[in-house]
Amino acid sequence: MKLYTNDGWLDAKHVEEVAVRNNIAFILIVGKRQIGKTYNVLKLMLDEHKNFVLLRGVSPEFDMLKKNVNSPFEAIHGYENTIVFENGNQYTADIVKLGEDDNKETIGLLSYLSGIGRVRGLNGSKYTDVVWDECIPESHLLKVRNGDNAFLNMYTTFAGNRELEGKPPLRCWLLANSNDFNADIFKALDITDIVERMTLRNEEFRLLKERGIMILRPESHAVIEKRKKTALYRAIGGNSQFAKMAFENEFSFNDSTDVGQPPIQEYNLLLTVGEISIHVHKSSIVLYVTSKSKAQARHIYSESEYGFRTFAKDYPEIKAMYQRGKLIFQSMTVKTYFLNIVEKF
Repeated sequence: MKLYTNDGWLDAKHVEEVAVRNNIAFILIVGKRQIGKTYNVLKLMLDEHKNFVLLRGVSPEFDMLKKNVNSPFEAIHGYENTIVFENGNQYTADIVKLGEDDNKETIGLLSYLSGIGRVRGLNGSKYTDVVWDECIPESHLLKVRNGDNAFLNMYTTFAGNRELEGKPPLRCWLLANSNDFNADIFKALDITDIVERMTLRNEEFRLLKERGIMILRPESHAVIEKRKKTALYRAIGGNSQFAKMAFENEFSFNDSTDVGQPPIQEYNLLLTVGEISIHVHKSSIVLYVTSKSKAQARHIYSESEYGFRTFAKDYPEIKAMYQRGKLIFQSMTVKTYFLNIVEKF
């Protein structure tokens, strides 16, 4: 698939063409910084006269934008100073295109994930696309509580009954810099393991046609080679966490030193909790955490709040062993699942 323009920027127009041909509703673009993700996707919305929703995660991001501070539209060629946010309230603002003779046209809606569920009487059927910018918050930013469910509820709100009426599905553009496997959007779409495999194999494109999902991990070497000559890259070097995330498309804020696949025959199955199983080494104090085993465990905890809470109560020492580095995980997907349990309960 052709991901880039001749200048090395993300080719959002071609991405959309592929999505339309394959009836794709969810386009996840997890890529390096400043390769044209936000710029080109928003320019596509404007050029094709889409009625779209621009979504951010939490209220501080929304509040800043609705005041027209650091608007992503300011830098889009051909639309400078003509796209503004107006009529803002606690949860939404109109995206307005300014024309000649004081003419104004409302072309979209600005909102944020943790607030959209509080809007009453919202008619989402008129919107064709949702662009969720920064859908994976960086480590220093606020995250949406229960973000996976919030995302699914948001999509349901805007999708409405359009597909039951024979209309195309609402298309979601999910844009992020790569830095965290433990991302709510991965959980919501159940693609953590797929993104992990793509990362390990340096894959840039995966089409899950039967599920209506497209995943892009654009490398854009042409643009990144230029950015490596900038002052910041020269100052911090290529081995810093930030550089690996921003320039190398690595999930560098995830510690994978405890991920591996030791011989399973050296372990005995101890318990199953939800979709993972925990095994204890036969001769040392080490636990191996894998995807759910087909064998019958002595203790089984359901994939529910009650099951997770009971597991945490019955086995507090497992969390302590993790903190002491006594756990090995079969994959980052398994580790993420485990951490979602022990960090919550």
